[in-house]
Amino acid sequence: MLTFNKKRRFGKLNTIALLAFIVYVVYLFANIPFFAEYVFARGITRFFSALINCITNLIPISFYEITAVLLILIGVLFIVSEVTLLCGKKFARALQCLYKLAVVILSVLLAFGVLYAPLYNRDSVNDALGLELKSVTEEEVCAAAEYFIDELNATSDNLSRDGNGDIIATGTFKEVAKTLNAQYDALNSSYFAGYNVYPKRVVLSEAMSYLGITGIYFPFFAEANVNALIPTYQLPVIMAHEMAHAKGVAIEGEANVAAYVVCIRSDDDYLKYSGLMYAVATLVNNSGDNYTQLRSQINGGSLKEYANASAHYAEYEGWIDSVSSFFNNLFLKANGVSGGTKSYGETVQSIVALYYSLI
Repeated sequence: MLTFNKKRRFGKLNTIALLAFIVYVVYLFANIPFFAEYVFARGITRFFSALINCITNLIPISFYEITAVLLILIGVLFIVSEVTLLCGKKFARALQCLYKLAVVILSVLLAFGVLYAPLYNRDSVNDALGLELKSVTEEEVCAAAEYFIDELNATSDNLSRDGNGDIIATGTFKEVAKTLNAQYDALNSSYFAGYNVYPKRVVLSEAMSYLGITGIYFPFFAEANVNALIPTYQLPVIMAHEMAHAKGVAIEGEANVAAYVVCIRSDDDYLKYSGLMYAVATLVNNSGDNYTQLRSQINGGSLKEYANASAHYAEYEGWIDSVSSFFNNLFLKANGVSGGTKSYGETVQSIVALYYSLI
């Protein structure tokens, strides 16, 4: 009996060691740009994500929020169980539970290493979008800002507003998703996965808001999720951003760029307005001494919407949002994004490049 237990113990250690080795090898190759791009992003990762997407696309519920709730419940039960076993001096069973936890964690890391981690090390999305990046001067930022402000003001005139001054969406959630898929297809680039992505509105959006999350891509189910409480003008860009993740863009700043480009280049005024609102805000906020002068050129309706959005997010600010941002920042840095959450806003050069491609 003692010999049998030893064999079982060593068998479990071997299982953990083997899993850990496989995870190490996957992440090792995932960090090599050539393998990240041509073996994973355009091969293994795309294949498995497409397979999963075919199934989850057909089911309207969000697997992300179901998983999040289950993880919280299971986590609490696990801690209670471990404490109970240790207090009862049932060390063997407590160790068994820890072994199972280790296997689960390693399995999740392996799945992430196949389904998403390599995408952080692939080629830049700017080339696929036809954007030529270069160092930009303050004068170029201002010129691009003035161009996009003019486009924003003109597009704003084509849209209706509600009593609060926010634009009224010209299409349903599904219709916007359909249009965005068509926009991605129009890019005609093998860089992006060719399957359609249909984002899902999260039922627990109130909780997402307190966590400071407007949208999230859940690679384990190849699922783009969107906070249902975000301001109307932000919806197309947030949807396009999460769809970019599903189509192979991992870095947050690059997903922003992809979202801005597909929206601004669209003939749909709602999508275009959404992209322009983000592009203008990014450029004006990075215009230095020209901020006041550029801001004065934005039409009153759009300024009102910026203010409404700020007020909306202010309602959810607090320690929960700060903790969520802290861990998100750690997650991004752990995946090679040196700027962490700052990478969300590193898009000025790309927007200026988009300006040059449009004039």
